Amino acid sequence: MIRPFSFLILAAILMTGCQNQKNVSDTTEVKQDTSTLIPLETQLQAIDPNFSTDSVLLSFSVFNHSDTVQRFCKWETPFEPILGKYMEIIDEQGTEAQFTGPMARRVMPPPAESYILVQPHDCVSTVYNLAKNYTIKPGKYTVKYTGGGVSGLQEGNEVKITVNGK
Repeated sequence: MIRPFSFLILAAILMTGCQNQKNVSDTTEVKQDTSTLIPLETQLQAIDPNFSTDSVLLSFSVFNHSDTVQRFCKWETPFEPILGKYMEIIDEQGTEAQFTGPMARRVMPPPAESYILVQPHDCVSTVYNLAKNYTIKPGKYTVKYTGGGVSGLQEGNEVKITVNGK
């Protein structure tokens, strides 16, 4: 008689516990309204119109047009210029410049020091030499930042450049 009675008590305790559990999604609103978020804007700009195959200097800027501090991961951006293919460089014939730089595998999620803060209504900028990671020959090119990936940044404007010989 004690065993069935113990079983009934155990069943009652388990049922009571299950009935008191609440689904977190039912009680807490976890969705964020992204329609009001202003994304960070990226912009490329030529530093000097006289490019050579060894020196193609571009300025890369990230603008924050919002009223709050925002951040982005510097991975896959010119803020970490040595690693990764994040530029699209197309010549007049439609051929993409060959990427010659190193690629990296990363530990996820990115550590805190991998993020750059952008203050409200401000920007951060860096200068980047495309010739260090891409095979650039004399000719006319269209260059753009491809965006996406772990950085979280959107692709930006296109820059038209003309590269002379050495």
